[in-house]
Amino acid sequence: MANKRKEDRLIERNNVSIQPTQARKPVGINAFTRDISLGGARIYTKELFDVGSLIKIQIELSGTKELITLDGQVKWLNVQEGGDCFELGVEFRHRISNGVLCLIKHIYQQEGKIPSTVA
Repeated sequence: MANKRKEDRLIERNNVSIQPTQARKPVGINAFTRDISLGGARIYTKELFDVGSLIKIQIELSGTKELITLDGQVKWLNVQEGGDCFELGVEFRHRISNGVLCLIKHIYQQEGKIPSTVA
């Protein structure tokens, strides 16, 4: 079976706070990633989100402790055994086109480093 993923995934647990975009008041729902890529993440949470839901995700990157905030859309959902935990496939909704991201990755992957600033 061919891999349908557009981006390579990094198997990594990162702490996540999820904010539903339609929420009337700010609420952070605690969760964590199982894997992550430029295009999305597999997230585990105790809260149910419907497929198609738009969410704002704050991720604490485990290696650097840097906080990043991304918009995402739930693309698939699995209910874990016992029904008290949910596995979400979330696609990030970047404001930068996939073409630009691919070009950045291609250029800097050749040199083996990613720039810390963009000129």
